[in-house]
Amino acid sequence: MPDSSAPREEALRFFGVRFGVPRDALADLSFIERREEIWACRSVPPAGIESGRPPGLRALRRQADDLKPTSTFLIALGSRIATSRVELGADDLRRVLLGQRIPSPPAQTEGHVAICFRGDVVGCGAVRGGALAALIPTGRRRELLGALDADPRA
Repeated sequence: MPDSSAPREEALRFFGVRFGVPRDALADLSFIERREEIWACRSVPPAGIESGRPPGLRALRRQADDLKPTSTFLIALGSRIATSRVELGADDLRRVLLGQRIPSPPAQTEGHVAICFRGDVVGCGAVRGGALAALIPTGRRRELLGALDADPRA
């Protein structure tokens, strides 16, 4: 049964406003907050069962001034993300994965974005001061760089 607590409303509002994800796309999920993180899961653990990590996917992390979506959750949302998507070609994707900042698309507002390649969400990024930077975990960056290197079209 979906959780109706504050973390749920906060997550639904965040993903709706920032990424254009319809509320009904997240309707079957519960949202649980633990240690400055909001996790999304299909069900809450039964009473009396405690774990350091809730079941499901980490969806958001609290930062000093806002929420940061996780790359994993953005990937899971995939095509449901309607706004704040930045489509990159192979060269620009390689640059941001290597830690470089590139100019953001002119119409892109500042804040967190879903970095996409060939239509697929590959992780989280941030636009600040007109530049895009990747906020993708190091291991995932290595995987993506390896895939780009192996792809003859890239």
